[in-house]
Amino acid sequence: MENNRNRQRNQKEQKDMEPKDVKDMEQKDTRIYLHMDNDTDDEGQIDLLNIAGHMAKRKKLYKYILAVAVCLGVLAGLVYEGVTYVTGKSSYARAVISFQYEGIEDGLDPNGSAFDINKLKSPAVIEEALVSLGITDIDAEDVRANIEIEGVIPEDAVERITVIKEMALEDVSNYEKILDVSYYPSQYIVYLYNDFGMSGSETVQILNAVLESYREYFLDTYANTEVLTVAANLIDYTDYDYVEAVDMLETQIEIMQNYVEERRNQASEFRSAATGLSFGDIVTALGTVEDVDLANLDAYIEGHTLTKDKERLIEYYEYNIKKYNMAITEYQVQLSNIQSTIDKYQKDPMVIVSSQETTQQLEVTNEYYDELQQQKLDVAARIAALNTDLNETYTLLKAVKNTNVNNTQDEYDYADEKLASVAQTVAQWADLTEETTDEYYPTTLFSNAYKIGVPAQYSAAGGMMSIIKNIAICVAGMVFVVLIIWCIDGLSREIRQMRKNKAEK
Repeated sequence: MENNRNRQRNQKEQKDMEPKDVKDMEQKDTRIYLHMDNDTDDEGQIDLLNIAGHMAKRKKLYKYILAVAVCLGVLAGLVYEGVTYVTGKSSYARAVISFQYEGIEDGLDPNGSAFDINKLKSPAVIEEALVSLGITDIDAEDVRANIEIEGVIPEDAVERITVIKEMALEDVSNYEKILDVSYYPSQYIVYLYNDFGMSGSETVQILNAVLESYREYFLDTYANTEVLTVAANLIDYTDYDYVEAVDMLETQIEIMQNYVEERRNQASEFRSAATGLSFGDIVTALGTVEDVDLANLDAYIEGHTLTKDKERLIEYYEYNIKKYNMAITEYQVQLSNIQSTIDKYQKDPMVIVSSQETTQQLEVTNEYYDELQQQKLDVAARIAALNTDLNETYTLLKAVKNTNVNNTQDEYDYADEKLASVAQTVAQWADLTEETTDEYYPTTLFSNAYKIGVPAQYSAAGGMMSIIKNIAICVAGMVFVVLIIWCIDGLSREIRQMRKNKAEK
């Protein structure tokens, strides 16, 4: 009996004490574990507090290492500042330019060819900029070597790259798709590094002058207006026989007409403030010069069989006859080939059954067949025009060979006067065409094609803030590396301790 009472008393005391003891034990054994799965059984738990303990044991060593890292970071920052100062890459003027015209998003220039932004650094552009500033003691090549151009990635390309990176978080193979993302910048950052002893303001002036010089280069390159005045002003028509001079003037007028008609189709409502002319006005004026002034001169020359050298004129007509015959033969072969293709080509018929007794057959419209028919008409028209020129040349040749008339000096004087007048008129209209077009391109067609978004701004080398920033970046990088190594050291020591304990058990 007494034993039973003692046993019950002990069980009650043990039960009353159990919650407190368990609570105390839980408080004493609180740990933070890093759960690890391995490939054998091999499940282990690494106590992060133990890792911290291992790190604390080597705290003194790593304090010295951190101090060395800070010193190395400071030294690296100072070395970086020194190198950038010596190479001239720490002082620069920077500007932002942009292009906006049809085709730039595909990497094309206004003429449809591959766009090359490096033309901004061409010697012609830089030399023109230095001349505009009156600078003669700086070599254009030195400026060119210190200009760097950096393309800005378009927003849509950035979005595509971002989406691919998010997809790659689930499938690493998607990173390869980033290589397939193609883009062509329409905005560029232009740097001019101060590596030739200029002040900050002078560096800014040079970069701004280069960007403005490139504007002129851009417009001149894609407007193509200079070809008109060059052809009109360089030719001395008095060096040629009258018939040859008339043919050359006619060719010049045709070139100008084709050029201006393209501009008229682009901007039929444009009217120059400087000349007061639209492109339609110029086309009409050139047609009048050709149909009236040049035609009267041509009629006078042919009517009087006027020539400076009869034998030379005969050779000229004979050469033209030979050229016309060869061209006609070539076009006739083309016409024969086109007709043969048309004869062999069959359109696909579409049969519609309207009743049991009758059917209705319709041909489907075919673009290729219609194109062949148009080519046939164009070649036939060209042959007809050449035949007309050929017959006219035969007539003129016959007239020259049969004439025995000796032209008077008055006739020569009149022809020279008329020829000079027509040539001067053509040259004047070439100047007016260029002036009108020069206004059209920058104000209308290319008004937004090239823009200086942010003019040049200077960033000076050195400076306390710049030095502190670069040193802080280097020091932070060094300290971060040391901390990572310290943590890895503590982790490796804990893993070795766990393996040792496991082996002892």
